[in-house]
Amino acid sequence: GRFVSFCFDDFPKSAAELGAPMLESRGWHATWYVAGGLMGTLDQHYGQMFVDTDLERLMRNGHDFGCHTFDHIDCSDATPQLIEAQCLKNMEFLADRGITSIGSFAYPFGSVNLSAKRVLAPAELALRGVKPGLNRGTIDLNMLKACGLQANNGGISRALSDLEALKQSDGWQIIFTHDIGASPSPWGTPQSDYSQLLEAVEESDVEVITVGDMVKRLRQSASTPSQAAAA
Repeated sequence: GRFVSFCFDDFPKSAAELGAPMLESRGWHATWYVAGGLMGTLDQHYGQMFVDTDLERLMRNGHDFGCHTFDHIDCSDATPQLIEAQCLKNMEFLADRGITSIGSFAYPFGSVNLSAKRVLAPAELALRGVKPGLNRGTIDLNMLKACGLQANNGGISRALSDLEALKQSDGWQIIFTHDIGASPSPWGTPQSDYSQLLEAVEESDVEVITVGDMVKRLRQSASTPSQAAAA
C-alpha cells in the first residue's frame, strides 16, 4: 500500500485553527506531537501556542496524538532519567485531558541518542525523527523517517518529490510542520503551500492515515515489535 501521514509538532495555535480544518474538510486526520509545557505560551517564532480548547476540539474531531518531551527538551544531551521523567509528565498531561491512546513519540529537534531509544523502547511507542525519506521495505519503528516542510528544507518541494516516488512503489510518507499562516516561521508552512500539498496528495492514489493508526497496522502484521514490513 501507499500511505501518507500528516503531523504537527509542538504545536502552534495556527496549526489547529488553520491546518486542522484543511485536513478535516477532506475527511483526514493528523498526528499532533504535543509538548504540554508549551500550552498557552507565546513563542518567539510560532506566536501563540495551543490552548486546552484546541486539544479538546482536535480530540473531538478524531485526530491522533503523539508524545514529545513535556518541556520540548533536546533528548541528545539529556540524562535517561530526565527523558523518562519528561515523557511520563507529558503522558500524564495528555491523560488528564482524556488523551490516553498514544502510539508514537517524536524527538524534539530530531535529536536522538541511544539512551533515549532505550528509555523510550519499553513504552511501546514508535519513534519518529526528522530525517527525510520514505519508510518502505523493513520499517524501523525506532527511527521513522519524516519530511519537514520548513523553508531551509525547500518548503513543500521535498515532500512533493517524495510523493512522486511513492506513486512508483509502496511505502509510507510522513510529513510534518509547525505553524501555518500567511507569513509563517522558518519552521512553518505558508497556508497556500500547505493547500497545494494537500491537493497533490488528494490527487495521488494514496491512503491518508494517522501515525497512530499506521503503527497499529504495522504491529499487527509484524513478526518483531521494533520492525515491520510495509503494509
